[in-house]
Amino acid sequence: MKEKFIIAHDLGTTNNKAALVRLDAEVVGRTISGYEVSYPHPGYAEQSPEDWWNAIIKTTRELLETTNIPPAQIAGIVFSAQMACTLPVDSDGEALAPAMIWLDARASSQAEDMLGGPIKVEGYNVFSLIRFLRITGGGPGHAGKDPISKILWIKENEPRIYEKTHKFLGPQDYLIYRCTGDFMTSRDNANVSWLMDTRPGKFCWSDALLKRYGIEERKLPKIMKSTDVAGKLTSRASYELGLCEGLPLVVGAGDMASAAIGSGAVKENHIHACIGTSDWLACHVSKRKKDIRHYVGAICGADPEMYLCVAEQESAGVCLDWIKNQMYHREEVREEEKVEELYQLFDRMVKDANPGASNLIFTPWLYGERAPIDDHSVRGGFHNLGLNHSREDLLRAVFEGVAFNMRWALIHLEKLTQRAEFINIIGGGAKSDIWCQIISDVLDRRINQVHQPQEAGCRGAAMIAAIGLGYLDDFSKVEEMVKIKNTFIPNEKNRRLYDDLFDEFRNIYTKNKDIYARLNV
Repeated sequence: MKEKFIIAHDLGTTNNKAALVRLDAEVVGRTISGYEVSYPHPGYAEQSPEDWWNAIIKTTRELLETTNIPPAQIAGIVFSAQMACTLPVDSDGEALAPAMIWLDARASSQAEDMLGGPIKVEGYNVFSLIRFLRITGGGPGHAGKDPISKILWIKENEPRIYEKTHKFLGPQDYLIYRCTGDFMTSRDNANVSWLMDTRPGKFCWSDALLKRYGIEERKLPKIMKSTDVAGKLTSRASYELGLCEGLPLVVGAGDMASAAIGSGAVKENHIHACIGTSDWLACHVSKRKKDIRHYVGAICGADPEMYLCVAEQESAGVCLDWIKNQMYHREEVREEEKVEELYQLFDRMVKDANPGASNLIFTPWLYGERAPIDDHSVRGGFHNLGLNHSREDLLRAVFEGVAFNMRWALIHLEKLTQRAEFINIIGGGAKSDIWCQIISDVLDRRINQVHQPQEAGCRGAAMIAAIGLGYLDDFSKVEEMVKIKNTFIPNEKNRRLYDDLFDEFRNIYTKNKDIYARLNV
């Protein structure tokens, strides 16, 4: 019998990664295709769904060409995608407006109206807060980045688009439609809309919340388990993708839930961290957990028996991208430094700087923040910058600043779960050994660098599909299938230094949050 493979896509904020994955979780082929984010107005962050689909077509065909695997050996296809996006489409699946991605904060006033009131707890109307916590296990943030706020923004500001909308979809939902012609979403994606009843035995759209906020259920896709088979490729989709007509497509899960599986941290309370464009720390739990004050809580996991407790942060790898784009001429540096990627040079420069970056502190809040401060107006910066600081110090401060932010989130995640002995780390940033070591030092935890860390989303999606298609019995098998490349142990020499700098890192927000609020209304 010929070996079977799964094609898994991980549609992120800036690119789509596609992987050909064996049934033993080994990624044997990968390709990538980028696209743009548009920022037409302050607070806006948009993408074209056609860009997503074109990236899916391009990478699928490239995978087949570069690996020489015939379509007949593909057992299934599955998507993982960025979450908390909102795309209105008509009955033919045509976009009625650009997609409002997870970074989009234009609906902050709708969020405030929804959550405000005379009696407040942590900025939330106490009655609204109780309602959301009881039904969804969490609740929308004040920044207006959640789908419920975005839908209300469309209803209030674009009523004609709202009326024409057949379904509000996320990226994963849109791709499922393009492949099968059916409208559906996974539990985890439905959960972060904050319109879903996530109580055990429910897992459906909440009549109470829909009625409360005047949103019709008919405008929302059907909720499915991540392991359900969504359908089969239509003739048009199979032709565009170069795959066999009728190939099964599994529902899959959003980026966080897929990566949680691909990290190998599938057991309860085993924490994984991801450094991509954004970052997060998360672990599977058997019961809903929540800390509304610090925007940490559990959403439905890809494993239908588990929830995923998440602390998500807005800016991590994108901070390095900003420096790369603004301060370096890529081709000139590649020629001079003899490196394939600037990130290799960055690693070298960071190693040359002393721990603590000569007391230079970088705050990575370049586009607001969720956990643990839920503040859309906060912004980043270099603090205590002096003439004594070098480029190496600036880069090391960025690496350390992201780690300080992760430590802040970890404190509140562990309060809901338990102290982690180790953390599996994934994402593009996890390819950097020096960054993994810095994170180990700052967090004071053993860090397991997962093999092929940037493929965790695709790997996790493929394992979800393998279970859905009957090739794998259950999620418990995944832990032994995911390989660990390196383990990093905290350097005790840096303990006091990083503890002191972390205290000042938090002080920067406390002392300046009112300034951010005035400058970034």
